[in-house]
Amino acid sequence: MPTREEHPFLRAIPIDIEGLYEKVDEPLPHSSKKWWWCWGGVVGLLFLVQAVTGLLLAFYYRAEPATAHQSIQYITENARYGWLIRSIHQWGATFMVVALFLHMLRVFVTGAYRDGRWTTWVAGVFLLGTTLGLAFTGYSLVYDQTSYWAVTVTGNILAQVPFIGGTLKKFFLAGDGINQATLSRMYALHAQVLPAALIVFGLLHLFFIRLLGMYLPGDEKDIQEERELTAKEGPYHFFPDHMLSELAVFLYIFLVILFLSMIFTAKMGAPADPTVTPAHIKPEWYFYPFYHLLKLVPGTVGVALMGIIGGALLFWPFLDRILFTKVDRALKWRFEVGILVGTVFLAFYLAWAYIEATGPGA
Repeated sequence: MPTREEHPFLRAIPIDIEGLYEKVDEPLPHSSKKWWWCWGGVVGLLFLVQAVTGLLLAFYYRAEPATAHQSIQYITENARYGWLIRSIHQWGATFMVVALFLHMLRVFVTGAYRDGRWTTWVAGVFLLGTTLGLAFTGYSLVYDQTSYWAVTVTGNILAQVPFIGGTLKKFFLAGDGINQATLSRMYALHAQVLPAALIVFGLLHLFFIRLLGMYLPGDEKDIQEERELTAKEGPYHFFPDHMLSELAVFLYIFLVILFLSMIFTAKMGAPADPTVTPAHIKPEWYFYPFYHLLKLVPGTVGVALMGIIGGALLFWPFLDRILFTKVDRALKWRFEVGILVGTVFLAFYLAWAYIEATGPGA
């Protein structure tokens, strides 16, 4: 990199570029050269896609019960390239959730939350919750039958939370039930509150990664090999090496999103009708685990189980320390087998979710 004195353009910028480069260029272990180490950065880049397409959609969207569905229909059928922007936004949300799941799977399999890195994991769990909140509030803005009754059911689920259920439901719906202010509440959460929270948790996540350093999976032999490789070739740099890898993976994914957006465009459902209850109400595929859990165990018990599962996920680094302290964290092929099993499980889950979403009663 040219120094400030060598390049006239750098001298004209009132910023210490060299100091900024040193802060951005974090040395990484050579094991992070693999493509499955790129999912964290891909999530951030997909969020930028969502922010840009969401901003374009906001020019035409009207967050009022009488006009919300009509404005979405205008975007889809009349606005220039509106169908494409909306489809990219919809498919981008799906791929953002998938990328985040894959990133957490890699962190879980490699045990990257260990050695005092629990704060990074906790920030990541909050990122997951915020992303799912963005996805839910996003499809509720279409204000068709599916989204209307999904919001209604979600409000009833929140009401089952012990002690504070009534307060949560009123905050979520801006009242005791869906009313004129509910859609504005969803829009404020989707376009303002949750994106800001996502940025805050994302910055915290990056701060803890930079503060605590990257985790090196493996046993003492792997760690020694990494030290020898670093001494021989130098560290693997985040900028520009790893950043370019993340950008390459993102561009491939964006091409897939673009292709799917042109082939499987976003559809329009029937306008919301409070007087007609659909025979089958199903959420988006990434909420199917909660959906089926509440079908098996309805009411307060099911909500309590969801809370226990969420708490276990949030505090997993501490549970891991208690349950697996005496287990070798670097069993042979643990990483490869974990990635394979996790990927196969995710593939089966996606296939099952697609069949259920498109099958009879969908």
